[in-house]
Amino acid sequence: MDQHGKAQGPIPISNRNPQFRRDVLKHREAQGLNACFSCGTCTAGCPISEVFPEYSPKKLTKMVKLGMKQEVLASPWIWCCTTCHNCEQHCPQNVQFFSILNVLKNMAAEAGYAPSPWVEQTRQVMRTGLVFPTDEALARKREARSLPAIKSDGAKAKKLIESTGTDKIPAQGDR
Repeated sequence: MDQHGKAQGPIPISNRNPQFRRDVLKHREAQGLNACFSCGTCTAGCPISEVFPEYSPKKLTKMVKLGMKQEVLASPWIWCCTTCHNCEQHCPQNVQFFSILNVLKNMAAEAGYAPSPWVEQTRQVMRTGLVFPTDEALARKREARSLPAIKSDGAKAKKLIESTGTDKIPAQGDR
């Protein structure tokens, strides 16, 4: 599979890792993976798939079942979900794809495949407690509209992030 999610011929058996499926299924949140029978309803209802046909919940699920660990964890597509839950609402088997995707993202992050913007955003939250940086222009706009100043203190967020080990996840390419 290339960077755009397109198949590049048959999958060599040597590249498959049957343990990968079992590793994913060890997570309670991913137990629904076995219920998926690859009907494609999840992909048909996915707004990301409408814009980027390369993004396919069905394809990602199938890749996990086939043991394509490297391809799944290195795939940029696992980070593209909008969290709309359409896939779950349409699934005739009640597969919680979003939960499976979260397991895959966590596994990818632990393996060093977290996208740099995701890691930087986590660092931003640790520093300030805010997802997006603020600047003086925003402060002036808020003041002009009689809105309270945004308090920027990441101490509590930092403590939480450090307790989960998320602060130790390297950005893709940092390893």
